[in-house]
Amino acid sequence: MSLLVVGTVAFDAIETPFGKTDKIVGGAASYIALAASYYTKNIHLVSVVGDDFPQEFLNTLKGQGVDLEGLQIKKGEKSFFWSGKYHNDLNSRDTLETQLNVLEHFTPVVPEGAKM
Repeated sequence: MSLLVVGTVAFDAIETPFGKTDKIVGGAASYIALAASYYTKNIHLVSVVGDDFPQEFLNTLKGQGVDLEGLQIKKGEKSFFWSGKYHNDLNSRDTLETQLNVLEHFTPVVPEGAKM
C-alpha cells in the first residue's frame, strides 16, 4: 500500500485553557505522514515550506521512511503560519492569525515515483 499526502507542513501557535505554545511544527500533512509512517513505509509527501522550517523535523520524517521528493523548500521565504485559541471544550477555536507565506503561490507537483 502507498499513500500520497498533499497538504500543509507549517508552523502553529496554539493557546488552550491549559497552556500556550509559541511557534511549533504544525500542519495536517506533517502529522498525517508521520502517523501513517507507523503503518506503511510507502508515503509520499507533497507540500511547501520556507527555508525557515526546521531540518530536524524533515529528518524525522525521512527517518520514518517518508519520501520528501515532493516537498518544495522555498529559499528566502517563510513557511505557512497559523495561530489559534481553543476553548474549554477543545472542539471549538478561534483563528487569531494566518500567514499564507509560501502557501499563497504553491503549485503542488506530484513526483513520478508517487504516481499510480
